[in-house]
Formats: sequence, C-alpha cells, structure tokens
Amino acid sequence: MSAEARKIESTKKEVIDINTKFHQKTLLEGEFYRQLMQAGFVYSQCMLISIFPDGSNTYCGKIIRQDGRVIEFDIDFDDSDYSIWTDITDTFHDAYEKHKNSKPWMKEVVAYDLFHELGRERISQR
Repeated sequence: MSAEARKIESTKKEVIDINTKFHQKTLLEGEFYRQLMQAGFVYSQCMLISIFPDGSNTYCGKIIRQDGRVIEFDIDFDDSDYSIWTDITDTFHDAYEKHKNSKPWMKEVVAYDLFHELGRERISQR
C-alpha cells in the first residue's frame, strides 16, 4: 500500500469513527443535537467533517447537511442565539476540486466522498 493510500485510509477511519459517535449521539451533549435539529439538520443523514472546542461551551466545525450543502458552524451551548451557521458550499466545492487529486487524504475530501458514497448506498437500499 502506498503512503498516499495509507493516509487516505487513516483519514477515512478517523472520519468514520467520529461520525459513528455523532450518529449514535455520543459525541457531545444533547444541546449539540437540539441545535442541529432546530437549524433544520437531520443529523442521521449528515456527515460531520470536523469539530473542535472553541471555548468553555462552544464548538466549531464543518458538516455536510442531508441535502449536500456544506455548513460551517460555531455552536454556543449556553445561548443558541450566539450560534452561527454559515453556508460555505461554493467555496468548499472549489477547495474540494482543487485538492481531490493533489491531497486526497484531506479530511474534507474524504468526508465529502464518503457522504456521496453512503448516500448512493442509502438510495440503492430502497
């Protein structure tokens, strides 16, 4: 296995692991999921790209929504009025196209490919 293939597999495992916890609702406390649903996300059909703490009770990250839109978020668990949801789909697609061949191990590339791969599986199972 090439070094590039090992990087891709490592990133894929990381993305799958975090999304398993995300979909099982064990990644973060219930407020995270409440705010996602309040913002129109069907979390079981979304792909979490990244998430990291940004303070004592806030988290930032990127998520692919059930409809394929890519959203950057900054969720405040203490006050949802301070939570920010930014649609970055167009700039994300530009970056994806730029990196899918040159850096296919990037978390964004792997997560986006997995989202579409899993989406096709869900459709074919109907």
